[in-house]
Amino acid sequence: MLNLKDSYANGGSHVSANSQEALDYNKMRRAKKQGQVTMRDSYASTEDAMNEIRERKMMRGASYRESKMADYRDRFGLTFDECVSTNFADAEYRRAIKEGKMKGEFAGEGMSFPIASPEDVRRAWTSVGRSDQPTEKLQRNIIKIALKHNWTNGLPDEVRKRMKKGGSGLPD
Repeated sequence: MLNLKDSYANGGSHVSANSQEALDYNKMRRAKKQGQVTMRDSYASTEDAMNEIRERKMMRGASYRESKMADYRDRFGLTFDECVSTNFADAEYRRAIKEGKMKGEFAGEGMSFPIASPEDVRRAWTSVGRSDQPTEKLQRNIIKIALKHNWTNGLPDEVRKRMKKGGSGLPD
């Protein structure tokens, strides 16, 4: 773990921010840290090192996506483009709720706003504003589903407070 006191001049004792001594000390510390990060072929500056880390992370993500796509191609006999255009996890999740394999319901029209857990209640509530469906109707449906399945802990605190006072939970 990085000790923040090490980044200050004199090991953390108070030195004026404008002090040339503090600036020189911090510059020396940064140079030392930069020397510890090695790229594939040479040493890197901090910015280059961060770019290298991001690039490697993106490559791992791309590799994972490709293996997932290969799995779906094998299972469903789809082309790569069809796999890319389909969000399988979401489609399978919605299908399981619709077919009754999972406890839950949809708060919106056309299998939109799937709710199968308190976390889904929270996600649906925060996504209401981005929908072109009537906000109040969606909020009523979310509250109804949360009450029906006892997932009210996924609702915002303000909504639960209004419901405790005997209200509908919707904003006034």
